[in-house]
Amino acid sequence: MKQLEELLLSPRLMHHAQMMSAWVGNSSKRFDALASLVYGDDPVLAQKAAWPMTYISEAHPEWIQKHLPALLAATKKPGVHTAIVRSVVRSLQFVSIPQSLHGEVMDSCFRYIEDINEKPAVKAFALTVLYNLSKQYPDILPEIKEIVASRMDLETPAFRVRARVFLK
Repeated sequence: MKQLEELLLSPRLMHHAQMMSAWVGNSSKRFDALASLVYGDDPVLAQKAAWPMTYISEAHPEWIQKHLPALLAATKKPGVHTAIVRSVVRSLQFVSIPQSLHGEVMDSCFRYIEDINEKPAVKAFALTVLYNLSKQYPDILPEIKEIVASRMDLETPAFRVRARVFLK
């Protein structure tokens, strides 16, 4: 764990994702250590661990499964840094979300896409997560389409691109 923290706190920010991917390698236990920092108590380590976590969870989506409840809880902490929210929602695009978390994830993603102050990347990722869940819950499609249509002219290009894909 000490080696992981030293890597995360090194000044080479541009290379953190690559360094973390190399450090984790094919070790799910090392991924567990990295993910636990994202929902841990140290806000600096959480923020720095969040970005590489998304890349590793994209390559190994099965590794993040057991961390999802804690990661979702971390996104709701008061004063949570947007990097945590962005990374967790980005990771949700690539994983099979357990059915027990579908309601919580949908609720959070709807709030993200409706919030005018939410960061564009979070909105774009949330839209993709909702799209993925709409395959199992087609009843949410009309609500998503309504929100997307009402916000299309007000949003950033990232949101509009995802929205166009969604509306097709």
